[in-house]
Order: sequence, then structure tokens, then C-alpha cells
Amino acid sequence: MLKRIRATLDANIDYRGAIVGATLLGGIVFRLNYAHGASLATAAALKQATYTFFVAGFIVKNNERLARKGTKPAVSLLLAAAVSSCIAVTLTFLVHSLKGTPEPLLSTIPTALIGPPGFLILGWRARRRRHRDAARCLGGDR
Repeated sequence: MLKRIRATLDANIDYRGAIVGATLLGGIVFRLNYAHGASLATAAALKQATYTFFVAGFIVKNNERLARKGTKPAVSLLLAAAVSSCIAVTLTFLVHSLKGTPEPLLSTIPTALIGPPGFLILGWRARRRRHRDAARCLGGDR
């Protein structure tokens, strides 16, 4: 059972992106809520970091899948970034609207600012990686 859970997580979460995102956004949210006291800021930061690790790790993986689909790279990238950004911003606001975060809207702004360009870059990298892998399979890198 644990092996199946681990396999599912491995297939659906980008761990490196999840750790970087959790650390970065958790720190920003802590700072944004610090004026309300260290304990409330810590609760908001931990909520953000935990959410970011699991949910954003999944959203990044999904963003990469969407970016690799389709024959028109610009459309695929924009669609992937738009869908991923909407999901991330909406879920972030919902998480922070739950009891415990003093500034839910302010705590959502970093996701709204960092998400769209970040998802575009990650999608572009995924498309580039797919083309590089396809070239290797066809014998382009011998």
C-alpha cells in the first residue's frame, strides 16, 4: 500500500519544484503576516509551505503535461500557464481564507505574481525536454 502511494506521488509531484516553491512562498507569506504576530505568521507560512509542497508540486507536473500537448507551442504554453495559474491562485486564496491567516488576499498576491511567468518557463522547459528526448530516440544524439 505504501509503495503504491509513493509511486502515485512520484508520478504526480515535481519534488524539486515543490521544495523550492514551499520554501520561497512560505517565507514570503511569513513576512507578509508578521505584523500580526509571529505565531499567526508562522501558522500562515506553514499552511502555505505545506499546501505549496503537495498542491503546487502536482500543479507543476500537470502544467508540464499541458505544455507538451498540442502542435502549436505558443497556444499550449499559454493554455498551460493560464490553467495552472488560475488553479494555483484560487486554491491559495481558499487555503488562506480558512481560519488562521490574518491577510488572505495579501498572502495570495505572491502566487498571482510568481505563478504565471513561472508556469510559462516550466512549460517551455518541458516542451524543450520533450523535443530533446524525441531526438535522442530517433538517433539524433549518438
